[in-house]
Amino acid sequence: LKRAYRRLALQHHPDRNPGASGRSGEFVRIQYAYDVLSDERRRRIYNRYGEIGVQMAGRMGGELLDPLVSSLLSTFAFASAAVALLLIAFFALLARRIDHANDWLFSVIFTPLWTADVLVLLVLMSVRLKDAALIGSGSSQSTDDSTSEQLEQDEMEEAAVDGEVPADPCPAPPTDTTPLLGAENSGTGPQQQQQQQQRRHRPSIHRRRRRLRTVRRCAEARVSELATATPMLYLLLLAGFQISLVLYLDGYVDWTIMRVAAPWFCIEAIHFVLLTLQLTAGLLRIKERALLSNDNPRRSTAKPMLVLAADTYWWLVIRVALALLVAAKLAGPLAAWSWALIFAPAYLPAVRWAAALFFLRQQLRAMSGDAEVLQNENAIVLACAAAFGIVSSFVYSFVALLVWKLSQPLAVRLALVLIPVFIALSLACCCCSCFGLCLTYGIEATVENEMFAGQDACPPCAAVVPTNRRIERPPSASDQ
Repeated sequence: LKRAYRRLALQHHPDRNPGASGRSGEFVRIQYAYDVLSDERRRRIYNRYGEIGVQMAGRMGGELLDPLVSSLLSTFAFASAAVALLLIAFFALLARRIDHANDWLFSVIFTPLWTADVLVLLVLMSVRLKDAALIGSGSSQSTDDSTSEQLEQDEMEEAAVDGEVPADPCPAPPTDTTPLLGAENSGTGPQQQQQQQQRRHRPSIHRRRRRLRTVRRCAEARVSELATATPMLYLLLLAGFQISLVLYLDGYVDWTIMRVAAPWFCIEAIHFVLLTLQLTAGLLRIKERALLSNDNPRRSTAKPMLVLAADTYWWLVIRVALALLVAAKLAGPLAAWSWALIFAPAYLPAVRWAAALFFLRQQLRAMSGDAEVLQNENAIVLACAAAFGIVSSFVYSFVALLVWKLSQPLAVRLALVLIPVFIALSLACCCCSCFGLCLTYGIEATVENEMFAGQDACPPCAAVVPTNRRIERPPSASDQ
């Protein structure tokens, strides 16, 4: 491709053909063709949708035109719909077993759940392969761009520490800066003393920031490595937890509840390590920024560090506390506690998110600015509050019914308890199926509508044909 581009560029360059008027347009077309074909992402879009797809790729949502991205998202959508259907089948069989409608073994009851595990494993493997293709083609360029932007930001921060200010593209007119008589011998003032003290401390600040930056980048690299490996490990540990639970329920083993739940706690331990590395990277970034200010680093970083630690660990702490309370209730140490008290940690996320939405609403009311922008932000907050109300109604109605079922096993059937779960899974299945169908057929329809936008009606049997199966004729004089 490069050889052909150089040959044609030298042949049609305007400087080498000063008398030919059409050479400049030909050279521009050659340059544009090389720009498209040298970019893997734009080349894939052109091979699938042609020139109109390349033009639409620069608009909002143009990333979906990439065949790799659209196939990845459609695979995820259809797999999520299939997993939702399998979960509906699993909960239906479980409800019939708990309500004594049949006496099947739990190994049979868990068959849809294990089928869902195998499906998720296949999806993770396909996603891993497609991610490797994306990283090898177009995403590596974006990764390099983000890395260069981060390095540029670090250099600007170091310049700020040195007191160096970038040159102003529009400098102010010069003013009379001639010192007064005897001002050069008047000694140093407080500001000059502070500047001299900062100059003396610059080498130590640079060394500390370089050490912090090295450790932070190492932590971020470990986080990225673990993030790529943990989904597969989580799935294997979850399958191990399901197998140990089935063996315990069918009476094949006489284990304690804590031993049965050991794979689950292993998942939480791995997640704790991942969160700790993320927290370490965040704390080091806070310390780096604290070195840029003249305040006391300990005083200026204490509150942000505590807020970051709380935001990192709060959901993990709630899950582990709930799992430990349920295990202790089933094992006997907390047998006297009511199930409503055991599920008390489950109500804390709703309190936190409701408080966050409330304070965000109050901040928007106190803000002053463009009325249209504030109205849009208020609409977004209200939409988030409505979504929170819908989701929390499903979740906590299920929690309330589950507490009732566990407190009085004969008062209500498990099939009625699982009604919110069935509704939520049905909605998820419908939404994922519609999203997958839109990705599969809607993108081609959008490209076809854009292709024939200037016509009254689309030609019969008009469809987007890939370029490797497309027959095109060169433009003639009559077309021009």
